[in-house]
Amino acid sequence: MSMSLVKPLLGFLAARYVYLQYSKVLLHLDTPLPLRVAVHTSFVLAVLLGVLYLKQEALLYVPEMPGPSGIKMVTPADNPRGMRSPKDHDLPFTNLKLRCSDGVLVHAWFIPAPAAAASAPTLLFSHENAGNVGLRLHEFVAWHHKLGANVLAYDYRGYGFSDRAAINEEGLMRDARAAWRWVEKAAADGLIDPAKVFLYGRSLGGAVTIQLAAELCAARASGAASLLPAGVIASNTFTSIEDMLGAVYPWLNWQFVRRWLLRLKWRSIEHIRQVRLPILFIRGLQDEIVPADHTLRLRDAAEAATSVQVHTVPDGTHNDTWLKAGEDYFAWLRSFMQEAGSRQR
Repeated sequence: MSMSLVKPLLGFLAARYVYLQYSKVLLHLDTPLPLRVAVHTSFVLAVLLGVLYLKQEALLYVPEMPGPSGIKMVTPADNPRGMRSPKDHDLPFTNLKLRCSDGVLVHAWFIPAPAAAASAPTLLFSHENAGNVGLRLHEFVAWHHKLGANVLAYDYRGYGFSDRAAINEEGLMRDARAAWRWVEKAAADGLIDPAKVFLYGRSLGGAVTIQLAAELCAARASGAASLLPAGVIASNTFTSIEDMLGAVYPWLNWQFVRRWLLRLKWRSIEHIRQVRLPILFIRGLQDEIVPADHTLRLRDAAEAATSVQVHTVPDGTHNDTWLKAGEDYFAWLRSFMQEAGSRQR
């Protein structure tokens, strides 16, 4: 048995023992039925709250996905053909290992643009919470061919070929900063155009992207940053984990749960107020995970942004909004990057 399951299991067994003993006492004392029901309900609720507290990271961060043949997709090598490597699509690429400030190494792919990579736009992509970076390869292929863009896409710690380490907000932000340091060096070396770098994140990756953008803007304001991204793109992302708790588990949306039990934060609604860059939001109205109005709330909070665009895909769900948008999706990205990139000159 995995050691990560031992403590929760022992806790559950201990709680169950106490519950059974207390139930016997209630029955022996001929306790009224309403009180017994209340005790049973309280026990179930206590167990659910205990699971939420102990395993909340596992509910949000899902590095492994079941594959079509029943084999877990842990690394890109486990994915179906076409999602294992840029080589599946005959794309040029470089495998990278990016060192984070705590020594963790995260895996990334740099896929150069099909022509004139040094003058092409560059997308630094932070992916969703579920599965490894290879599951997004078809979109990277589309960016390569339709946008003529460089792509730097990385896996968070604990995902794919990245080092195994605790997966949490602090760690994921270390990963994103390591990716940004690679971008800074690539720009300094003339590998990419420093005026055409864009941060792009979807779902959880949108929260990572917004927080990274806020940090970079704050660093620039203090004179500590020499390079800023040209713009920020966020798709199907949320305002905060607290707000997502209310959307996904409304019966748990109590103040004491939010304040005392919820360790996960990802407060994009606060970080985006510090982003002084052009921002492009894309949302799907049929998103079954993140309520579509979260995008509008983020838009309204982006008071410091130099420009804000929101594009809506009426039939877009959480994972296929970009596909459902069709050619409009690429037109939106192309227009945004051209306009925002020209401002950096």
